[in-house]
Amino acid sequence: MKKILAIVLAVFLLLSPILCVTATAFALPTQYGATFLGELSDKYARLTSVESPKVVLIGGSSMAFGLDSERLEKLVGMPVVNFGLYATLGTKCMMDLAKAGIGDGDIVILAPETDAQTMSLYFNGEAVWQALDSDFSMLRYIDAADYGELAGALWGFAQAKLSYVRENNPPMPDGVYSRESFNEFGDISYKRPFNVMHGDFDPSQPIRFDDALLDEDFIEYVNDFSAWCKSRGAVLYYSFSPMNALAAEADEEAIAAWYGKLAAALDCEICSDVRTYIMEAQYFYDTNFHLNDTGVDLRTRYLAADILRMKGDTRAVSLFAPDAPKRPADYFGTDAPEDTTGYFVYEENGDALTLIGITDDGKKQTELTLPALYQGKPVTTVAAGALDGCTRLKTVIVPEYTALTLIYNGAFGGVSTLREIRMETSCEGITVSDGLMDGTPASCVITVERAYYGDFAGDYFWAGHMNRVKMK
Repeated sequence: MKKILAIVLAVFLLLSPILCVTATAFALPTQYGATFLGELSDKYARLTSVESPKVVLIGGSSMAFGLDSERLEKLVGMPVVNFGLYATLGTKCMMDLAKAGIGDGDIVILAPETDAQTMSLYFNGEAVWQALDSDFSMLRYIDAADYGELAGALWGFAQAKLSYVRENNPPMPDGVYSRESFNEFGDISYKRPFNVMHGDFDPSQPIRFDDALLDEDFIEYVNDFSAWCKSRGAVLYYSFSPMNALAAEADEEAIAAWYGKLAAALDCEICSDVRTYIMEAQYFYDTNFHLNDTGVDLRTRYLAADILRMKGDTRAVSLFAPDAPKRPADYFGTDAPEDTTGYFVYEENGDALTLIGITDDGKKQTELTLPALYQGKPVTTVAAGALDGCTRLKTVIVPEYTALTLIYNGAFGGVSTLREIRMETSCEGITVSDGLMDGTPASCVITVERAYYGDFAGDYFWAGHMNRVKMK
């Protein structure tokens, strides 16, 4: 009997931390409800409430930034559910969750970004927990194969929620990357009149039509999903996200060859011509996949024409391509102080500058404040490897007056002494990717002001780095 009690006690002690973490994660009030990811519960509610037959659109943020669902409904004569949100959740996750609302007669359009991550079985447990925070009932549709990833991310999720509750400071982002920017159809309705990218595209996000975008496991999963749709009386079609033509690193012959391989591998029909969705840079907003308002209008009509063709409907849709408003000439203007330190090496980037290296004098410093202006031009970009050769550097400061709009993956890498990236400004308007901290010591942290902490936690680009972010 004593042995049994000892075993029971040991099991209880072993499970207690797990039970406490789980209880913390589920019992605490929603903390991510105002974030971009918090929109998932609204999209899920619409998905499961709109009756079939309907059009269900699955993808990443290019779907959220790329459609006028209300207009699409009128053009195709069917209800439309925009079930695209954020690439960091993974296309697989969105397909799994979509099963909650797909029914007889539905037309399902899968259009992930043309990127190796989104065209794979990528799954981000941390981001998924944040998205589920507003409605944990969605958890039942997550594939069991991803439970391990979710379990591994649960501790960090619970810890973050508890911290937000204690501080009474949940993420409350402003601007386009917040739940408030969505309308009732699940589209981003935040005004986006023109392209805000220097050079009109993001060079850190090239679009390559190669075999990396033909992942066998992903293709198999899409084919299984197609079969599942058929079993529910629905039909799956494959389409494409909008793609910035300036970022497309392939000629027409290479694109056609890639398209042929994709079409041969898929069991479902491709309803769109990939060339149609390689669109002029003037139609994009802040990434190579996010459209501005004029781009949304054009892409909506492109997709309507594709859907009508699949339905056998002969109604015509105008595909006239209007010009988008031009970006104001002074849009990137700054009244920041000129860099006179002599510490930095620059490269011209259109009407701006990219920081590409550090001078010999700069490499002797233990602290560097990234410049905002040099010889009258804003410093908008930090290149990969920009800090190479800095053997004493401990702190990099991004000042309040920064003009940065893009930091490349690995920009802070290769400096073994680096301990802190001090953000004295909000992250709004500064694009980073998953590899921001590549090559930095594991102990290196991103410190932010308390007033900006919620901005980072809820930001589309920065939220994935919260394991490195510390509040000052």
